[in-house]
Amino acid sequence: MGWLMFRRGGAGGVFLTLLVFAGSVEALSLKGLGLKVGVDLTQQENFFGGTSFDTASLVLGGHLALGPVVIPRLHAVPGMDVVLQDNRKTFSLNGDARYLFVQNGKMIGYAGGGIGVHLNRFDPAFLQANPDLKNDTKISLNIPLGFQRQVSKGLLWFGELKLVIADEQIDSSFRFSVGLTLGAGQ
Repeated sequence: MGWLMFRRGGAGGVFLTLLVFAGSVEALSLKGLGLKVGVDLTQQENFFGGTSFDTASLVLGGHLALGPVVIPRLHAVPGMDVVLQDNRKTFSLNGDARYLFVQNGKMIGYAGGGIGVHLNRFDPAFLQANPDLKNDTKISLNIPLGFQRQVSKGLLWFGELKLVIADEQIDSSFRFSVGLTLGAGQ
């Protein structure tokens, strides 16, 4: 009966699918809250034949450590970064996941991926002075690489390099950040 409902696309099929995976998947829940500060390296002009970064901006952000998804070492880590530039703020919403791949004592390295939505917002006075510019929204692919180390019970510190790949080269960047995750353990 459940298979028939799944085949017809009914709600029972979704429930049955969740039941099948429930034994191997831990429930997502808030495991920790992360705060970070860093630098975002971008380029404001297109350079043909290579990449050269000409802008470094302050990044403030945070994330939620939601724990394992599907397999024990794959962790959901959605977050938000705010890139502060002279006349523009970029609000970057990230749906990232990290795979913990190295364990050496308390140090854990990770690599991951995810999708980001970037809301580029210019100051109103700057938009009036530059009518060719406009606020826009971009989609990106995020590739975080980093490490985390447990400092004490319920406190991790981490360092991360995140490659942000957008549809145009001038919207892509490298983000270097360091931060703390409160309430989390390895």
